[in-house]
Amino acid sequence: KGEQDRARPEGRREEGRGSASFLSPSRRGFVWKSARRAMTPQPPAARMERALGRSVMRKGAALPLPLLLLFVLVIGAVGVSSQENSAGAGVVDPPPGSEADHSPKTKEDGDGDGDGGAGGVDGPKVNRTAQIEEILSQVRELRESRRHDDDEAEWSARLSGLVGEAEALGSAEATAIRGEMHMLGEGVGLNLTEAVAVLQEAADRGNPTAQTQLAFMYGKGFHKGGIEHRDEALSLLHYYFAAVGGASEAQLVLGYRHLYGYGVPKSCSAAIKYYSKVAQDVVLTQAERNIAKPIELVRLSDEKARNNKLEETEDVIQYYQHSAEHGNAEAQVALGQLNFYGARGVEQNTEAAARYFQQAAAQGNAVAKSNLAQMYIQGLGVEGNNETAFKYFKEAAAQGDSAAQNGLGYMYLHGVGTKQDHQMAMKYFKMSAEQGNVDAQFNLGAMYFAGMGVDVDYGAALQYFTLAGHQGHVRSLFNLAQMHMNGLGTVQSCPIAVKLFKNVGERGQWARVLSSAHRNFLKEEYETAFVKYCRAADQGYELAQSNVAWMLEQGIGYPFEDTNVIMLEHLQRAATQGNVDANRMIGDHYYYGLTSKNNTPNFEEAARYYTIAGEQKNAHANFNLGFMHQHGIGLPFDLHLAKRFYDLALENSPEAYIPVQLALLGLHIHTVYLAVQAWWEGKLEVGDWESFSKIISGVGLPNGLASGPDDAAGGDKASSSSSSSASSSTSSSASTESSNSSPSGAEKKFTWEDVMLLIACGLLAVLIYYRSQRPL
Repeated sequence: KGEQDRARPEGRREEGRGSASFLSPSRRGFVWKSARRAMTPQPPAARMERALGRSVMRKGAALPLPLLLLFVLVIGAVGVSSQENSAGAGVVDPPPGSEADHSPKTKEDGDGDGDGGAGGVDGPKVNRTAQIEEILSQVRELRESRRHDDDEAEWSARLSGLVGEAEALGSAEATAIRGEMHMLGEGVGLNLTEAVAVLQEAADRGNPTAQTQLAFMYGKGFHKGGIEHRDEALSLLHYYFAAVGGASEAQLVLGYRHLYGYGVPKSCSAAIKYYSKVAQDVVLTQAERNIAKPIELVRLSDEKARNNKLEETEDVIQYYQHSAEHGNAEAQVALGQLNFYGARGVEQNTEAAARYFQQAAAQGNAVAKSNLAQMYIQGLGVEGNNETAFKYFKEAAAQGDSAAQNGLGYMYLHGVGTKQDHQMAMKYFKMSAEQGNVDAQFNLGAMYFAGMGVDVDYGAALQYFTLAGHQGHVRSLFNLAQMHMNGLGTVQSCPIAVKLFKNVGERGQWARVLSSAHRNFLKEEYETAFVKYCRAADQGYELAQSNVAWMLEQGIGYPFEDTNVIMLEHLQRAATQGNVDANRMIGDHYYYGLTSKNNTPNFEEAARYYTIAGEQKNAHANFNLGFMHQHGIGLPFDLHLAKRFYDLALENSPEAYIPVQLALLGLHIHTVYLAVQAWWEGKLEVGDWESFSKIISGVGLPNGLASGPDDAAGGDKASSSSSSSASSSTSSSASTESSNSSPSGAEKKFTWEDVMLLIACGLLAVLIYYRSQRPL
């Protein structure tokens, strides 16, 4: 595709050329009837045919002559054979499913997933398939829109009824959903054994959804009782079958595994093959939908977010309604947006959203005018009218609203509601982009990429796509991935492209399982939440991996005994994807011996993971490194480095003030103890008051006392790790070096009153610490 663009003299792209084409402004944003055809994705078969056609035309290669001749001979032989059979029998067999085909039918005689299996006449089969799709659509909507406070019995009865109705019509997808219900405890009791049996029934009929869930069950060992009974080979087999069948979740799993080499060969090209398919589906699905509901992500290790409901409380909604009724424009806009997107537990209602936006727009609110213009373009909640949309965009843009400026530029770009003018479009896009509007940044990138009103400039396109991509704009991320994969405007890079495709792929509707899992967590349905997080973790979601590890650490949700093994596995995967705290938790596992069957600690390995986390400014890890240096555990005994790491912990997190001050107090007492011990053993002159003063002031020990005895635990073994720790922390602790210089009062004489004062300060600090843990 890129070669075609470079060969085209005008430097312009043809719109709608295949499913993997770049998304120009005509493929996104506001959807109105005149532009709907350009934004409608083609059927998979048509996309494949056009892709194959482009592939042959691009390469310009013909079949080798011997193969061409062989192909002709084979076709000819088949034709002769069919004619002979026809003549001999006197009757040509009718195609399956035609009116002349009176052979008995089975469920397997239907379409690929078993929906509409029986019936020989096209009309009833089509009607039955449409009926099944309608029922399954209701099932999906019911599962996605489940609220925290829904009546459990009513919701379960409705879900089970719809699934049973679809199954009665022969839907294998409905059977797969019933298996998921047993696996997740939705509408029925959680029963993993029954789930495997039902999923196997649907998988035997070739259903990709069932194959995906069955692969998950085999991969986790849930079918027999834990991780020790996992069957990786069978799991991968089902994942590959499901991926070939078009299951996006299976493609995500295989892309993630090939990216990092988990159970399969590590291959960037293989990973990008799977991730690019999923990313393409995400982008096309967003182009089809007028409204994309937000997906709310919660990290369970965050206590505040963990206990926060995804839905607004009734009091908050009533407050907005009361304010809106009294003419508060901001409350009207807030209610309009909640109704428009169906967010925070509010049921989606575009008509109500339009009413609220109209009320706020009448008061001159620019945000309301911009949203109302978008609704008039899309015909959502109001009758579509491009001229009215242009008027509202014009008014809001004059008030400086960035979304309205982007919308106005869009209408100028395509001549909708006004005369087409690329220069005016560029003007408004730039005004909006300067205010940080991601849609405008994307549209500018698309104009530069396609040469719409400007010369083709891949560098400028890359710059604008990058700006929008940093703010999570899906189509910009997709275009960036395509450019890095094909080397357009930048150096060709598979690692960068696959990470971008992964980012896009993880924004599909299947990511809603994360929000659903949190709702189960809030309802204390821990086993269901755990299974959902595990599913998302297998697909490569770092958030899900860390949440699985957190639940295992808390001892909730996992019904089997091999907790430490699966927890360490998920921590390591989260750490590989950049979770800093996961490295610290892995260090804890090694420190306490949770990684071995006999609970033998591995202090050297713990120090290694603490160092990795500490280099990324993790306060807890730096504190642990200071403790290990202070006591010579897994690292050389060194009080100077101990103090440095304690200071780093405080620098990285001001909240660590109290524990760091207590640790420094303990370090100071430790220093005094070693000095007194040295004096008692005659290693320190009695009259060396200056050394004692330095010790008390925290400067450090005299020469020869900064390191412990030769047989200190882990001293010799960890010398190399210590040197790396020291070197890694030298640059980051430059601010703490000044605290180690000799104070002006170095001539102060050591007295026993200093020791007593030190002890009193320590007792006071302990009292303050424990008092702070109790309510006043």
